[in-house]
Amino acid sequence: MNNVRSDQDFANDLLLSEKQLCASIAIAATESATESIRNGFKNILSSQLDIQNQVFKTMSSNGWYSVDQADSSKIQQAKTTYSTFTV
Repeated sequence: MNNVRSDQDFANDLLLSEKQLCASIAIAATESATESIRNGFKNILSSQLDIQNQVFKTMSSNGWYSVDQADSSKIQQAKTTYSTFTV
């Protein structure tokens, strides 16, 4: 059995881990009891998002992660659908 992992395998694991970490930090920020703790989590989140983006760009430049351009009609449809939502 071949247990050798490729660079792409490691990059996929790293990207998934970064996405999960960013989600967890965002939750922690929203649950913070004080503004200073919230700001601390926001700073950490910003740094982690930068790291996640670097991993994505590395994967993309190596052909390990491709993103298709969205069809303009689908973009317009999404805009129409979500423009009715209010907060």
